[in-house]
Amino acid sequence: MVVKGRAMHAPEASVAVKTLFNPRNITVIGASSSLNKWGNIIPRNIIGGGYKGRLYLVNPKGGEVHGLPVYPKAVDVPEPLDLVMMAVPAEKVEGALEDCARAGAKTVIVIAGGFSESDAEGKKMEERMVRRAHHLGLRVVGPNTMGIYSAPHSLVALMPAVHPLPGKIAFAAQSGNLGTQMLGWGSHKGVGFSRFVCIGNESDLDFVDYLEYFAQDDLTEVILLYVEGFKDPRRFFLAAKEVAAKKPIVIYKAGGTGAGHRAASSHSAAMAGDQEIYEGMIRQLGMARATTTEEMLDFSDALVKLPLPRGSRVAILTWGGGWGVVTADLCERAGLDVPPLPSQIKGRLDDILPSYWSKGNPVDLVGVIDINRHIESLKILAACEEYDCIISLGTINANLSFLDMINSELYPLKEEEKERMIRVLDEVAARFIETALEMMNIYGKPIVAVGMPQREEEYHRLPQGNEKLCIYPNPERAVRVMSMLAQRGKFIREKQARFG
Repeated sequence: MVVKGRAMHAPEASVAVKTLFNPRNITVIGASSSLNKWGNIIPRNIIGGGYKGRLYLVNPKGGEVHGLPVYPKAVDVPEPLDLVMMAVPAEKVEGALEDCARAGAKTVIVIAGGFSESDAEGKKMEERMVRRAHHLGLRVVGPNTMGIYSAPHSLVALMPAVHPLPGKIAFAAQSGNLGTQMLGWGSHKGVGFSRFVCIGNESDLDFVDYLEYFAQDDLTEVILLYVEGFKDPRRFFLAAKEVAAKKPIVIYKAGGTGAGHRAASSHSAAMAGDQEIYEGMIRQLGMARATTTEEMLDFSDALVKLPLPRGSRVAILTWGGGWGVVTADLCERAGLDVPPLPSQIKGRLDDILPSYWSKGNPVDLVGVIDINRHIESLKILAACEEYDCIISLGTINANLSFLDMINSELYPLKEEEKERMIRVLDEVAARFIETALEMMNIYGKPIVAVGMPQREEEYHRLPQGNEKLCIYPNPERAVRVMSMLAQRGKFIREKQARFG
């Protein structure tokens, strides 16, 4: 059979995935005027996201949805199709494939569930669908998926109404619900994505196909995976072995308990497998293993923003002693070293800090209010060759603490006095941020900040530039990130020593 001048054969996975993330046009089959149906919600999200290509809608009833004409069939669309999203029930998918193929489509996203994740009959239906798709020259994403996101094309082809930030993290998830919520959480936390795909049941295109595309994607610097199980673990291992040496991979492996294994098989038809085997594979490949969903974003964001440390020696700068003690304990438990201060560094700090400062690492600033001294202390530690990375506690949001004081009724200041003090505080905070970024650029050492005790959602009040830093509301998260960076740095150094 020939479709619009081309022989019908399934394209290579690389071609299908390239089309998936870079479609000149996208067609939604099953478009609907009912506000509570996916055939209405998905086009609305595509339009709302500002998609730069052309959007076509298909439904046998015709009509109009969101101000766009609805074509009775895919072949009625006035140009060859690139990407198709099927928002129709599972039992209607196979019958719609031929119309897609005749219209020139290359890649089809099947939204519907009710396939291999449900029962034996669903599995047979899924297998028939894939065979039919390949016969017709189509590749399939899903089924049982929530769609995709592609930043360069402003393509938000998703079921939930999330608004991802563009960034440098590519994300493949076996759960659409978890994946899209992470996109939404990322937009709240300032973490952006280059691409996202909910892989669903992996009936055709699988983790490896997306991983290989992300590895070649110039817009992607870090790869994030949410995994319940692999269709072909050995194929994934071989692909990830090559990719992880070039781009960092953050992985959350779910389904490790008996309950999780059962949930995975009924959720995405995934074979969760032996957790110990997967943990060994993750270590061998040098992937960053996130153990919480929070770490998925923390690790990915840090790998985009921060340089890798040359070792595991940490300098701790703290506004108060207690937090320094807590952080030192956390560092040692996480496999990081907290070496004593060299004598020459003590001498330099003696010149700018009160005589009763801690004289050790952590460097306790003993509550010094003059933030200029914080900045100079940070410069001294950054320049010290005996340290590979720095954790700074408290200073980053010092201005927020004083803002609360200035605005308190206990300090009846005139408005002009308040404005002047706020302006000075913001300028000093901006200088600290600028200094941290400058030190990372000069010395190639990661610096992470812990802003305490304000709530994380208040960090938007920090001066411009803070989005380039990694700022956490507690030392636990900061230390876990620094430990991950140190492990990644060690992995890369060992690779380079082994292979040159």
